[in-house]
Amino acid sequence: MSHKQQSAVSITWLVCSLLIVLFPGVSMAQSQNKGDASLRVEYQYIRTGNYQGDGFVADYWTTDSHIALFSGDYSFSDRLTVYAALPYVQKRFNATKGNGDPHNPNDPFWIDFVPPDKRFIDDERYHGGFQDLSFGLSYLAVDGPAWTVSPYIGYGFPTNNYPFYAKAAIGANLWNIPVGVNLSYIPFFSDWYFSGNLAYVFSEQPLDVNVDYWLGYLSAGYWFNTRFSMNVFLSVKYLRDGLILPWEFTDDPTFGNYPEAFDTEEWYHHDRLLRHRFANLGVGFDYFLNERFKLSGSYYTGVWADQTNEVDRAFTLALTHYWDGGDGD
Repeated sequence: MSHKQQSAVSITWLVCSLLIVLFPGVSMAQSQNKGDASLRVEYQYIRTGNYQGDGFVADYWTTDSHIALFSGDYSFSDRLTVYAALPYVQKRFNATKGNGDPHNPNDPFWIDFVPPDKRFIDDERYHGGFQDLSFGLSYLAVDGPAWTVSPYIGYGFPTNNYPFYAKAAIGANLWNIPVGVNLSYIPFFSDWYFSGNLAYVFSEQPLDVNVDYWLGYLSAGYWFNTRFSMNVFLSVKYLRDGLILPWEFTDDPTFGNYPEAFDTEEWYHHDRLLRHRFANLGVGFDYFLNERFKLSGSYYTGVWADQTNEVDRAFTLALTHYWDGGDGD
């Protein structure tokens, strides 16, 4: 398995926005062997900024996230691979104008609906822990000299009952089932390589609201030599349904009836119910230290957001170790 082949078909589970982990950490290889495996340790930093609503922009807070992502895969055969990923997240809410409107389940306006979880974490300090454990299976359906096609299915679930009513929340605390396909293309006699990933994610439905979504990823890269390559990539999340702020919560776009109109169960769950949509654009690199270790990094920023906070800036740095089952190493 060449360095080009390894990188061209490797997709990091990009933890964009709070999701921490957009894609399963599938690291599929052309002509893979039984016993092939990889282990990846990755650091991620994400700064989010403006909230993009329907006809308004909220610019009075930011968040900082520090993430350690552990992922790996193992090939049971020359076609079937199992993968898993687990992020550890520390996140902080930062007020930038006034008090920044922290989400506080202990606010006195909660009268008709009383939040069942009283933990307050929007105190401008870091909070977090392990987020969602994900695992799944991929199948190398097409293993051509130029193309690979690998459908996959996974399952992700919260490792603990972390709070979700907070701008510093580390996730939505919902299970999900991604069903997708991973593609790669390496032109003949070329140093270019291209990869893509498209998945439909079935999600747990809070308050019976459909929050299933699409995930997309496209990447184009170039090998400058046998060890070093760079790539540009675009990642997209598109929620089909979901609620729209402010119209699904109030008929006053200026929020003049706050907080009375927001003393509801829907508002308590609003971060899980909103129609999150975004696109991020970035650049990355891969550098093979030797045959077994690869150093990777990336930088990305948000280019479009709807009903969510846009990514101001984010970067990642990762080290991957490969084992080749074909030679018993």
